[in-house]
Formats: sequence, structure tokens, C-alpha cells
Amino acid sequence: MPIVNELGQFDGSGSSLKKLERSLGLSAVIAISLGAMMGSGLFVLPGFAANLTGSSIWLAYVVAGLFVFPAALSKSELATAMPTSGGTYVYIDRAFGPLAGTIAGMGLWLSLLLKSAFALVGFGAYLAVLADVDVRVVALILLAAVATLNVFGVKKVGKFQVVIMILAVVGLLILALMGLEATESIPTTNIFPRGSFGFIEATAFVYISYAGVTKVAAVAEEVTNPQKNIPRGIIYSLVIAICVYGLVTLALVSNVPATELPGDDRPIYTLALAIGGPVVGVAAAILGVMTLTSMSNAGLLAASRFPFA
Repeated sequence: MPIVNELGQFDGSGSSLKKLERSLGLSAVIAISLGAMMGSGLFVLPGFAANLTGSSIWLAYVVAGLFVFPAALSKSELATAMPTSGGTYVYIDRAFGPLAGTIAGMGLWLSLLLKSAFALVGFGAYLAVLADVDVRVVALILLAAVATLNVFGVKKVGKFQVVIMILAVVGLLILALMGLEATESIPTTNIFPRGSFGFIEATAFVYISYAGVTKVAAVAEEVTNPQKNIPRGIIYSLVIAICVYGLVTLALVSNVPATELPGDDRPIYTLALAIGGPVVGVAAAILGVMTLTSMSNAGLLAASRFPFA
């Protein structure tokens, strides 16, 4: 006779749900977590954050990342104690009951879907560098490709994320080092044009860039050795993201005048163009398209686990 477990899923003989296979290792956990973070937060937001605090945006990214650590540690502890699909939905359901859990789960599900959609549309500025095409058509094609990849299983998604994130992190670090080497000096004057309030506002604005770090908890049921790999994956990915965000935005404000950054919707392309010309600019645009697609893929993967739970 089938029984219902504490997650509301059928268990035992006649089970209506298939148990998910634990196939994601530490590298996949880091890649999924990075993929959920490293997208529009770096390839789009710096241009708008510069309007709030000028050339100190790199410091705003670092400070925002440090403020994310308590949330990352808390989610690591919860995911380790309850390594099952659903992440935050499961935690709230157990603490406050099914109604609160369902409301939170639906909200998180919708937010991740919208974030994935934003990533696919947001790459339009970088795609325009490569070709004159309809962004909506390309976004729909990529959405179909990402959805198909997810249908083939989480193991395939994990491998895809690892490859893309290695290329993204290495490419961005090379770009940052090229930018820091090319610059004559790092801005040290008038870095807070709107004072401390503007800096705090910018820090709060870019804080959302790190929101994806905890989304990997939604696929905890598919992580091998979750007691070790989940906390390590979350912390390692957060440290990597802070370093990449800080170095790239520091190179950005060191090579591009602060007056030119506000409103720039493709700041990484602007940086690459300033330090390496059109060839490096095109390479940065390709990297932007790849990374934003990866962000959409990670978001779709995490979102699918909420209705499942």
C-alpha cells in the first residue's frame, strides 16, 4: 500500500514519483550556483550602478557579496539537513505549514522563471554586436534548446554548466587582468559622487547579483554527498563570484570614464572594446551571450524542482 512521506510525495509500493538520482558532484554544484549568479548582474547592471555611486561600483560589488555570506551559510545548513528537491519551499513548509510553503514556493518558482526570461532577453545588447537579428526569435530558440537540455537530465545540465562557467570565469579574469594592466591608474578621487548614501544605494542595487548563490539548494536531492558538496559548492561559488565581480568592475572603472558608464547596457563589451579593440569586443560579446544563456539554464533547472516538490 502506498504511503505519503513527510514531503507529501508518495513512497513505497505503488509509488507515483520516481526517486531522483544523485549525479551532481562538487564541480557541477559550483557551476550551477555560479551560473545562477553570473549573468545580468555583471554583464548589464554595472552601467546602471555607476549612476548611483560612480567609480566605486567595484567596492559596492565586494561589500554586497560579503553581506550575502550569512544567507549562504544559513542555506548551506538547511540544504545539508534537508537535502531534497524544493529548497526554500521545503524549509518554509516544514517550519510554517503547507499554506506558507506553497505561497513561497509559487513565488520562488515564478521569480526564477522570470529571471531566466530576463537573461534571455537581456543578452540582446551583446547579440546586437555579433549580428543584426530579432532578439525575441533567438531568445525563443535558446529557450527551446535549454528546455530540451533539461529534459535529457540533470547530469547533462551539470556538464553543460561546468564547461560554460569555466569559459566564463577564465575569460572574465583574463579581461580583468588585461584591463588592470592597460590602465595607468585606479580611480582614487571623486569615487563617491553621491556620498555614502549613493554607495549604500548601489550596494543594495547590486546585491541581487548574488541572489542565485542559494538556488542550488533546490536540486539538493540530486547532489552526491550533499553534506559536503552543497556547503562547499555554495561558499566556493560565492567567493569566486566576489573576486570576478570585484576585479572586472575595477578594470571597468579604471578604463572607462565614469561619465560614460551610466545607462550602458553592455558594459563588459565597452570594457573589452576600450582595452583590446573590436576583436576583443566581439569575444566579450560572445562570452556575454554564452553566460546569459547559462544563467537562464541554471534558473530553469532550479525552477523546475519547486512544482516537483
